[in-house]
Amino acid sequence: MKTRRSGILLHPTSLPSPYGIGDLGPEAYAFVDFLKKAGQTLWQVLPLAIPDETGSPYASASAFAGNWFIISPEILCAQGILPEKYLPRERPVGNVHYERIIPERRQMMWEALHHFDQTATQRLHRAFETFCRTERSWIRDYALFSAFKDRCGGKPWRRWPAGIATQRPSTLRVWEKRCTDDIRLYLFAQWVFYQQWFSLKAYANRRGIQIIGDVPFFVRYDSAVVWAHPELFLLDRRRQPQAVSGVPPDYFSRRGQVWGDPQYDWEYMRGSSFHWWVQRFAHARRMYDIVRLDHFRGYCALWHITRGAKTSRNGKWVHVPGQELFSKVKNSLGDVPFIAEDLGAITDDVVALRKRFALPTTRVLQFGFGGDPNNNHSPYNVPLNAVVYTGTHDNSTARGWITKDASPLERRNALLTLKAGVSSFAWKLIVTGMRSRANVFITTIQDVLNLGNEARLNRPGTKRKNWDWRMDINALPTRLARRLHALTKSTRR
Repeated sequence: MKTRRSGILLHPTSLPSPYGIGDLGPEAYAFVDFLKKAGQTLWQVLPLAIPDETGSPYASASAFAGNWFIISPEILCAQGILPEKYLPRERPVGNVHYERIIPERRQMMWEALHHFDQTATQRLHRAFETFCRTERSWIRDYALFSAFKDRCGGKPWRRWPAGIATQRPSTLRVWEKRCTDDIRLYLFAQWVFYQQWFSLKAYANRRGIQIIGDVPFFVRYDSAVVWAHPELFLLDRRRQPQAVSGVPPDYFSRRGQVWGDPQYDWEYMRGSSFHWWVQRFAHARRMYDIVRLDHFRGYCALWHITRGAKTSRNGKWVHVPGQELFSKVKNSLGDVPFIAEDLGAITDDVVALRKRFALPTTRVLQFGFGGDPNNNHSPYNVPLNAVVYTGTHDNSTARGWITKDASPLERRNALLTLKAGVSSFAWKLIVTGMRSRANVFITTIQDVLNLGNEARLNRPGTKRKNWDWRMDINALPTRLARRLHALTKSTRR
């Protein structure tokens, strides 16, 4: 990414589709058209993984399965896979309610599968079968896990019957026969998701827009990966985590954060030539044009927290063989266009690893107004090989930050530096990012729309009222595209 480029961060769930959650249908294509009109060449999304019960795409039940909740009902209907009478009920655009969306989507996919089995052509059936064979390295584990979890009332896999929890072959065969239809549903949903996603990505690419995707560092304990491949993780003989993930106290949380994901067994990873990681990055490379590496500092060292700890304060750093890992990835996959999300407690070894593989650093303008002239996030200190943001999905919106969350010193410095008022601050921050030295500039759709913290997507360290914001149906007028296009052109992006 050596040319000057810019784009917008918007997760598909935030699109104003009419069925309760943003999806991969007409509104997604309309957003691509808006990006084109606005002169943007990048669309950044968050992980397209199945979210957890809070809506977080960073705590998925699979490292590979796509979020089938955002399958477009309209496209399914247009393809003749879903009869029109089974379309979900249309609703005014509002926040996502996952407890309502998930059962609706499951019922929709059951109806689509029944209709597909009865009416689909041989060509479509062959395409479905080919997909399942191509993705066999992960999709069977995911489908079995999901079907068994349904049969066990949604309980975590550790509370399943012993023979299933530990994958006793004879018990697995019995349960697989018992759950044949459920397993097929999850296979079918993945086929549909990936069809729709790759069609949307191809449309964006034809319009000159590349997708920046996101690979979470961890996977959750109650996931298909940990259930099917416990050898990848530091688990005890009862398959309980020996240590869990999190970060020490930082900007986002004074007590630190306990994420609770199991830690990887890096000795096993090294002994298997990092096969699972190579497979994971190969998958991400197919899904996206550019891959953001979440929690990049984790590829140098990880904060290990004792299982059951209430805070992360008493954790410890444990070394990770990141240089060996990325050398193997480069030898296997070539030069993958990675972005290093190197926010937080960054040490010299993290900087050295990023530079060793020439990865762009991440800078956030909201962090740059504390008064320290050496602040890496200051607009004056942004380097060339960087991706600079007004804010990320974890930040307040620009308007929310300047009106509420910035300290008095930060607010005074920011308004003076940008020569802005509160109402103009978000746009002035976008202008500053566009004019910066960084090769890549990304702003959030919330900042483009000058929205307050009612539109904030996530508050790290909390689990309520996150990941549910959605954009209004008429939020992107042509005049806004023209304004953004003019700025982009004037800053040579």
